[in-house]
Amino acid sequence: MSRELRARREALESLWQQGMSGRALLKQHSALLDEFIVESFTRCREAGSGLALVATGGYGRQELFPFSDVDLMLLYEPAMKDRLNPVIETVIYPLWDAGLEVGHSVRTVEQCIIDAQEDFFFQVSLVDNRFLAGNGRLFDHFRDSFGQEFIEGHRKPFLDKMLDFRRKRHHSFGTQSFLLEPQIKENRGGFRDIQAMLWTARVIFGLADLAAMQEAGLLLEREREQFEQAWDFLVRVRNRLHYLGSRKNDQLFFEHQEKIAKALDYKNTGGLLDVECFMRDLYQHMRTVAVNSELFFEHVREVLGPPPDRAGQRALEPGIELRQERLHLVDPKLLRKKPVLLLRIFALAARNRTPIHHRTKKLIRESLALVDDRLRRSKRAAKSFFDLLVRDSGSQALDALLETGLLSAYIPEFAAVESLAQHDVYHVYTVDSHLLQTVAELHRLSGKEARILATLSAPHLLFLAGLLHDIGKGRGGSHEEKGAELVAGIGARLGLSPEQRDTLAFLVRNHLFLTMTAMRRDLEDEAFILRCADRIRDPQRLAMLYLLSVADARATGPSVWNEWKGALLLELYLKIALILDRAEMALPDRRKGAKWMRRQIRKLRPPPLELDIEELPDDYLLSFAPENVVDHIRRRQDLNYTKLAFQAVEEADHWSLLLLARDRPGLLAKICGVLALHNINVHRAQIFTWPDGTVVDTLEVAPAINSSFAEQDWRKLEHDLRAAITNRLGLTHRLHRKLQPIRRPAPQAGNDRAKVLLDNETADTHTIIEVFSRDRPGLLYEVTRTLADFEINIFQAKIAQEAEQVVDVFYVRDNYGDKILDPVLKEEIRASLMFVVTRGR
Repeated sequence: MSRELRARREALESLWQQGMSGRALLKQHSALLDEFIVESFTRCREAGSGLALVATGGYGRQELFPFSDVDLMLLYEPAMKDRLNPVIETVIYPLWDAGLEVGHSVRTVEQCIIDAQEDFFFQVSLVDNRFLAGNGRLFDHFRDSFGQEFIEGHRKPFLDKMLDFRRKRHHSFGTQSFLLEPQIKENRGGFRDIQAMLWTARVIFGLADLAAMQEAGLLLEREREQFEQAWDFLVRVRNRLHYLGSRKNDQLFFEHQEKIAKALDYKNTGGLLDVECFMRDLYQHMRTVAVNSELFFEHVREVLGPPPDRAGQRALEPGIELRQERLHLVDPKLLRKKPVLLLRIFALAARNRTPIHHRTKKLIRESLALVDDRLRRSKRAAKSFFDLLVRDSGSQALDALLETGLLSAYIPEFAAVESLAQHDVYHVYTVDSHLLQTVAELHRLSGKEARILATLSAPHLLFLAGLLHDIGKGRGGSHEEKGAELVAGIGARLGLSPEQRDTLAFLVRNHLFLTMTAMRRDLEDEAFILRCADRIRDPQRLAMLYLLSVADARATGPSVWNEWKGALLLELYLKIALILDRAEMALPDRRKGAKWMRRQIRKLRPPPLELDIEELPDDYLLSFAPENVVDHIRRRQDLNYTKLAFQAVEEADHWSLLLLARDRPGLLAKICGVLALHNINVHRAQIFTWPDGTVVDTLEVAPAINSSFAEQDWRKLEHDLRAAITNRLGLTHRLHRKLQPIRRPAPQAGNDRAKVLLDNETADTHTIIEVFSRDRPGLLYEVTRTLADFEINIFQAKIAQEAEQVVDVFYVRDNYGDKILDPVLKEEIRASLMFVVTRGR
């Protein structure tokens, strides 16, 4: 029989291929199991009249997914205790033999009640009970006892436990359903939210399904239809997810998303990949579930809450009242006459930090047709919208503006980024969620960066830029340029002056400029910093661009932001601000600065040096304090009897390494290789070579694994560095042996965004080589070793790591000290580096 059951279950997938999907397939699966289980139970001679077989949980709801647990409960009267084992063997063992996961329990009615009192999750699983076979009167006794103990007169305690259960689940799995790899069962908007709503509707109101909820007025017809579509879509995705791995799985991992998109017949459309179209639909459906379930629970809380307190009721303005700490639109007729109230209530919600009542949210969703071009150009509406952006420090009002649909109705361009997913490991949230997160981060910065924010004459432009900076995504081409074009029109509708529209477009067009510059360019290159200042020109624009850059990075995902990146951004901001504060944008005289440095160094009386201090390069001198230079000179003396002078220091947000050695081919490659062996990532490296061949390398590094500065074996690291630079350590084979256990095939998305750029325009005296690639251990060693093969001298390296993507930037010259200008050589270098970064692991 187990073989027959296995064959029937395998046939279900062919039904899926033939077009049966959604909940119909689940019911078919449940019916198949019903037939088999009832037949097994009936065939068992020991299954007497004192037993009842009950389906619970998902199986009880007739929502049995391909590899979900089959939840069964065998109810028995105490007199039947000795006859239980044969029944279990007859019913349960064949299910196990067929490869099913069976969650079974054996209980008396009294034990059920006791266990349900102690375990709320078990209690709600019993709400979905369904009689399969056996003694119907025993089952009825169980249902009556369950109802008396947990439903009749116990609705308020049930609601309190359900709300607490729901809150803890959202906290554990994240309130965002729009994460990179959503958990479609437990995340906000997933199956648990559907089940929680249906459980509560059944227990509190006695409503069996969505149709009954609509008939009772808890759902509008359109809401029920959208909810059912969302539910069915999630079922189809979960079905396919189970079949993909031939196991129970509710996490939509990155590598599964493309396969499911193809299985559901998605195509590349309108500049979006098929997988991005699929994920967008998924996120929209999860939002439908999340919004409707939250409105439902607000209603239930109100129904079971204390009676209204009229004393706290007051009108905030005509048409808008505060009742029971909720804002209400009190007159739909007035709303039709004054549609600006749609935006006014959100502005008041932000100002008073007060949520909007659930019935008013529903009214707003049903009144979106009132939002026309006249309202979009209304100055009063724009003022309310700006008040909302600037005052909504808790983000509740802006979240509600999005989820009611009013944000996209008021700014139609926003609809293109609603639930828009980006299929990469860099962006954790959908575009619309990221934009709202950016506004929230700007509010958080208003405390830390209050002095900068206070300098702004029009702070609403900053918050508007935060909301719209990615508005150009999903349209193909440069999203910065497309976004700048779009916000010019949006700004005109909102009544911004031509100067303000220019500023808004500037912020959107350049919202990545400071971040990319700080991560990838030499911040000691004063000529380049001067060009940055010339691009920005206005101190207020710089202040807004800096705050927007920080908020954007922090809102992208936890792996994108760290204190080291924050320090670089602040350093760039301060350097540009210093230039803009001058009456005339000009560079300081570097020769005077170097001359001053040499005087300070002599005052500190360094030990004798084999070369004159006058011969030390200006770039080197201007990169350190006089005390540091004197320390380098002292350490230089050690090279007379050793091959390496080494120092490691723990800084606030990174580890700082200093290495002095004699110049030799591939020195930086060897250093990077040894650091990779010791699980250390390089963020930045500066390389200075004195005229006598002494190399001074300073590196900013961080541990690749979670270890402290004290735990690092610095003695062994220094030993390996000495061995490597004296050609006594085989780095290539050691790295291969170390990395072999963690090698894996590249994900299906591959390394298709890998590229190598050679830039001779940005820096006056160096060629800049940029290597874009999926990160992997040992990559920096391979890249620097390749550059050493061409006898290319690296003067500075900056490594910007963003999730699994890395950008290695090198300031280099050829072995004659010149830029790399020969086209043939440039192409050979580019091709060699591309080979390194695309050959996988």
